[in-house]
Amino acid sequence: MSLDPALPSFDRIRLATFNDLSRIATVAAAGFYYSPTFRFQRPHHAEFPEDTISSYWAEYKATIMNPACAVLVAEDTCIEGESEQVYEALRRSPMYSRTGDARAQVIVGVCSISLEPNSWRVGQFQTGTHVECPEPHALFNGLNRDQSTRALERYNAATAPAKSKFLARKMRLSTLAVHPAYWKRGHATRLVSWCTRLADLDNLPLGISAAPMGAKIAASAGFKEDEIVRIEQENVQGDSSSQGCPVELWVATRWPYQSPSDSSTTCSESPSTESM
Repeated sequence: MSLDPALPSFDRIRLATFNDLSRIATVAAAGFYYSPTFRFQRPHHAEFPEDTISSYWAEYKATIMNPACAVLVAEDTCIEGESEQVYEALRRSPMYSRTGDARAQVIVGVCSISLEPNSWRVGQFQTGTHVECPEPHALFNGLNRDQSTRALERYNAATAPAKSKFLARKMRLSTLAVHPAYWKRGHATRLVSWCTRLADLDNLPLGISAAPMGAKIAASAGFKEDEIVRIEQENVQGDSSSQGCPVELWVATRWPYQSPSDSSTTCSESPSTESM
């Protein structure tokens, strides 16, 4: 059920709260790992998994706090041994967020959106649960040792022109990730559908910048390509962990349907289409 008549209905998804941050950070690290962009920007993720989780914790905390943004989560029944589906360093990290009850509902997917400038919805997604934030894990840090500063600089420089040209002043689907143990269950579809239906309600275009995995599911949801940005990795850094894995950013826009009632987005899912 929708929290507000001016919002799309919620189907096994909900707005995120601060209490969700530990699990959101785990899901983000697990899902984004399969994107070439992740390995390009974070060549030392295997050495510093706590830095990876910490950075996502901080990123989504800031997004939840931002009145011009919204973070949504998808939930499912916990799968025993789900951690076996993630990369080893993450699985072994004390910061990996698990649930003690195999039958419990657990966050398995997350997405975030940014509203268009001066949107009448600014502040609509802040709730009472945003007042106080729990302390992060004891191993939380802001060192970002998993990241490559040079790679980040080159990535931002290469993608900034297309983002400015096609995404400025648009509502944006900013991030999307699903834990790999819960792929092929419709979670990415539901998250993307909620965002497209929100844009349709306001008769607004919805922009996206996605890696190839996210681009597939976005295209199925009606996004049309504006530009593809390609980055030659060998010219950015010599880290062997990322060689031979091309980095692309798919910049696209989905234009609103004339009738919001026609906007029930559906698309097929595969393990390669779950993360932006």
